[in-house]
Amino acid sequence: MNTRRAEITQFLINNYFSETTLSHFKSQQELSERYQRRAIDVMLAAKLTLTYGKYHLAMLHRQLVMSEEQTTYQQAERQAAMINQMTVFHSSPADFMHTQEESTDESIATYREFKWLVEEYADEHFVPSVVEEFCKRVYEDEEHFIFFKPFCNLYYSVYADALLWYQQGRIDYDTFCLEFQELSWMDGKRTPLDGRQLKRYIASMREVVDFYKRLATNSSCFD
Repeated sequence: MNTRRAEITQFLINNYFSETTLSHFKSQQELSERYQRRAIDVMLAAKLTLTYGKYHLAMLHRQLVMSEEQTTYQQAERQAAMINQMTVFHSSPADFMHTQEESTDESIATYREFKWLVEEYADEHFVPSVVEEFCKRVYEDEEHFIFFKPFCNLYYSVYADALLWYQQGRIDYDTFCLEFQELSWMDGKRTPLDGRQLKRYIASMREVVDFYKRLATNSSCFD
């Protein structure tokens, strides 16, 4: 445990966070201006991950509502069988069967959760109008955000929660490190992120934050 903690700490120090940022994450007033900006970027990335995840799900449910083609029981049965063969998670045909009414309800409920998060997180760095434009643009973009979009509701949402919980003092540093793991769909085992995976995650977060900042700079809400 101590060895793994030291490895994660050193990697973060070398590649993104400073040692000062890690040591004083919960008290940004004690940081230099440079480290405050980094801490803000970390929180911004976490909030954008969680809000975009809700937006993405809401849009997917909306697509199901608008689609004229409905999944048949035979198709759902084949999908469930494939998932059961490939992973340790058990699925049934019912998991893949959704009526238009159910999809409509899911879309509305998830979009409300998205709007609630946007308002809950709102501050001078996380501006609701910019966040909504960010989510719309990212969802429609088919060339960029290649890891962020598929993982925002999987591993990245777990990491985002851990970052926010740690910043809020709800978990200690050891627990924070333990959250940076991947769950294998093949055998259900958890494995800590290796250096390559962590670099990919950090690069994805940088891409997200940089894009949000470009939108914010061009937004009329700052005129």
